[in-house]
Order: sequence, then C-alpha cells, then structure tokens
Amino acid sequence: PFCLERYEASSLALENIKRMPPNSIGCVLERVILIDTWLINILPKLRIKKDCEVGDLTLNASREEHVAGILKQEKPFCVGRVKSMWLWGYAAGVITKMSLEDCEFEFLYLHANKEEHAAAVLEHDKAICVGRVKVMVLCEYAVGFVTKMSPEDCVAELLRLTASEEAHVAAVLGHKRKFCVGRVKRMELEDYAVSVLTKMSLEDCEFEKLRLIAEREEYVSVVLEHDKTICVGRVKKMFLCEYAVSILTKMIIHEDNTMESLNVAAYGKELSRILKEGDSSIDLGRIITDGFDVPEEIQRKLKYTLVDGEASEVPKGRRLMLTCIYTDEEGNEVLEERSSQRGSRLE
Repeated sequence: PFCLERYEASSLALENIKRMPPNSIGCVLERVILIDTWLINILPKLRIKKDCEVGDLTLNASREEHVAGILKQEKPFCVGRVKSMWLWGYAAGVITKMSLEDCEFEFLYLHANKEEHAAAVLEHDKAICVGRVKVMVLCEYAVGFVTKMSPEDCVAELLRLTASEEAHVAAVLGHKRKFCVGRVKRMELEDYAVSVLTKMSLEDCEFEKLRLIAEREEYVSVVLEHDKTICVGRVKKMFLCEYAVSILTKMIIHEDNTMESLNVAAYGKELSRILKEGDSSIDLGRIITDGFDVPEEIQRKLKYTLVDGEASEVPKGRRLMLTCIYTDEEGNEVLEERSSQRGSRLE
C-alpha cells in the first residue's frame, strides 16, 4: 500500500496521465490527498479493488480543469472502501463519477463555496448513491446535493447541513417536489439550511435527534413564511437554538410520538415570534419530564403532556396521572391510571 499526495505536477506527468487508459494502474492505496493539482484526474486510471480499504480520500480543486478529465468519464470508477472522504471546491463534482454503493463511510464531507463548484452535481441527471454513512456533512452550495442523493440507498447516522448565505439553499428551495432524505438517525440544520425543511418529506422519518440552529432572524424567514405546516415525523430528542425556536409554530410531530427531551436554548428577542402565539396553541405531544428544558416565558404557549418515564402522564396545568398496580379478587395484577386534579403548576 502507498499514499498518493500531491499539490502540483509537471506538464510531462500530466500528458502521460491523459494518454493512460482507464483502470490501467493496479494499486493498493492507504491515503489519497490531492490539492489544487491536475493529478486528481489520475483517479479513473487507477485499478482499485472494491475491498481495498482507503483511510482518507481528500480532493480539493479551485480550478475546473483540475477535475475536467474525471468529469468527462462516462463510466464511474471505484475508489475502494473509503473511511473518510473530503471533497472541496470543484472536486465536489467528482462524486458523480464514483462508484460508492459498497462504501461504508465513517465521514463524508462535501464543501462547495461557489455556485459553479456545485454545478456538476446539481446538473447530474441521475441519483447519487453514497451507501452507508456515519456522518455526512454538506456545506454552503453543497447543501443542494441533498436533493440528488438516492433515498433508497442512503443510510446515515448523522446528516448535517450548514449554509451561511441564502444563495446556498436556492437550489433546494427551487426544487419543485419534496424529497426524501432516506434513513437518517440524526439531522442537524444550521443557519439558512433550516429553510430546507420546507422541501423535505419527513412524515415517515424517525429521528433519534433533530437539531436546528439559527443565529439570525432572517435564517428562519422562509420557514415562517411557508404557507403549510411541516411534519417532522417521530423525534426522540429535539434541540432548538436561538431563532430556530420559532420553527415550532410551523411544526407538526407525529401524534403517537414521545420525546425523550426537548431543549430550547433561546432568550430575549429570539422568543418574540413564539410569544405572539396563543396560549397552548403549539402542540408538542408527549415529553418525558426530565428532558423538558424550555424557557419559562414560552411554556404557556405550548401544549404538551409530561411523561414520568413509566408511562404516567402529567398534562400541563391540568392533572397528574398516577399509575397503580393492584391484585383483583382472582389474583390477577391490574394496571390502573387515576387522575389527580392540579392547579396551573406542575408539582
């Protein structure tokens, strides 16, 4: 095994690469790091076995010609079983030419900080299969790639989208139909990326954790101006930071859902949108008491049922549900719930 690392190459080497037929150089790779070099175009020339384990594949291309040779390829090429892959700039488009069905990524990072960096993927006419991924991060214009992923084959433990400019999510918001994100356990949306919720089909999703962060009010404007509610399916843990808390006004959670925790980290002006709502107008369903961490000033705007962890319910401001077990005349154990009326405070 060897490592392929280069920042630049001689003109003679580049000419030799161009003349090489695809899949002609047998090799076993441990690591590939190619940054701002024409040598990126050597990848389709390599004959890498499917079971070859590559620890790290990093490609960074600031010029389109650095990847032009790859993008002209008709057939996808194999990169082996890559543990960690980082694609930056124009190199993000290389993913359209990779055969990744059998990959099991520990980390997949795609970053396109210019619109033209994302063009090769967004104009690709086929869905992109990335296999199984532990952590997938899409940054800036690469957020648009989420619409090109094959939902049937995508299994991700964590999907994180981050966009610092409104233009970064334009491709997603311009999508005519809603799209499915596949089987995602945890999803994190940051800044303008929270607006892609309006285009996601999440009704059948079962999130272990949903994390939304919006440092500025304008980051959530698309969601708040959306003329429909947004169903997020079933969610075990939800974390809302800063202005993202206002998204609760548009959110619908599956009716039989029980949240293990709801954590809201927002203060002052960040709560202003919630405070405009009517009392008990935002239905959150069942939440385990120990996981309920919400600023006191907005609690009256929420409609929720606290659960003590043993299926005993404590509806806010109404009653305390007590679970009793007793033995009937025939010696059978019977589970019974009895309600105890309470005032406006939960004790």
